[in-house]
Amino acid sequence: MLLTMDVGNTNIKIGLWRDNELASNWRVHTRPDLSGDEIGLMVDGFLKISHRGFADIEDLVVASVVPPMRPALERFCARYLHKRAIFVEGHSQKMIHVDYANPREVGADRVVVAIAAWSRFQESLVIIDFGTATTFDCVSAEGVYLGGAIAPGFRLSAETLFTKASLLPKMESFYKPVRAICKDTLNGLNAGLVLGYTALVEGLTQRIALEMPLKPKVVATGGLAALFASQTEIIEEVLPDLAMEGLKIVYDQKKW
Repeated sequence: MLLTMDVGNTNIKIGLWRDNELASNWRVHTRPDLSGDEIGLMVDGFLKISHRGFADIEDLVVASVVPPMRPALERFCARYLHKRAIFVEGHSQKMIHVDYANPREVGADRVVVAIAAWSRFQESLVIIDFGTATTFDCVSAEGVYLGGAIAPGFRLSAETLFTKASLLPKMESFYKPVRAICKDTLNGLNAGLVLGYTALVEGLTQRIALEMPLKPKVVATGGLAALFASQTEIIEEVLPDLAMEGLKIVYDQKKW
């Protein structure tokens, strides 16, 4: 079995693959100070839920945008899996050409979701990834990563509002607004944040599409993708496990 990890600034997404099936997946908060043993304890618990153990894992493939976690992940892999972790880097992977001024600036997470989406559709694409930052990644019909745009993530924007505005209550969850004109603060906050961010997504995606060589298909991934897909027709499909799929594809093709 293959273990895949997408290490983001807010969450670590972990996937357990049995052949070509994503048998199990988990999400935990990112802690850059985790030790290799703490990672081992966490992963061991997840594997036991799936009635598996470290002996069942053939390899670990990682996309990380949190450099301080790399040594701990390497120690975890060496001690518990008796292997070297495979780190996919955006600039050095060989699955997709990265047309960027400095390819080293492109996060591995952005590249692996682009690889997964293009492998599925093989057409002009915009992939919106709702993470700590919301990224808009563009792939040509020929499978070239063209770059994209980066906006503050939805939750990051909300947290900034709650931190800076003393009288506004902090919201722990968000939902599809019924209307834009609200009669209470909580619904007003939810409407302003969700509808306002939807307008950002629509406007930026439309501008990006004008600059694409061909009209793109727009897909979304990330924790809040389903919420925003319910708000706008501009998102054509929600694919929550694109990062896991991209890591699996790179591993299978031995092109890391």
